[in-house]
Amino acid sequence: MDQGFARRDAERVGEEGMTQLAEEEILTSRQARRLLKIGRTKLWELTKERIIPAYRIGKARNSALRYKKADLLRWLESNRAVDNER
Repeated sequence: MDQGFARRDAERVGEEGMTQLAEEEILTSRQARRLLKIGRTKLWELTKERIIPAYRIGKARNSALRYKKADLLRWLESNRAVDNER
């Protein structure tokens, strides 16, 4: 993201608003894989099994997929390993 753009956004919406903007960010498959630290095959499995939501850009079956950062973070949080499983 352009730093000048980010700085102007921060001034316009404030710190709380920037957090909300970051959570509403739309990610490519590559960005989603980096965020989750998983490979392409695993991301596709999770998407195909509808474990994590994805959004198709276009109508063709092989159209690009996009992911909402907030959805991925929510999924991560809901799959946290229980600390007291020792």
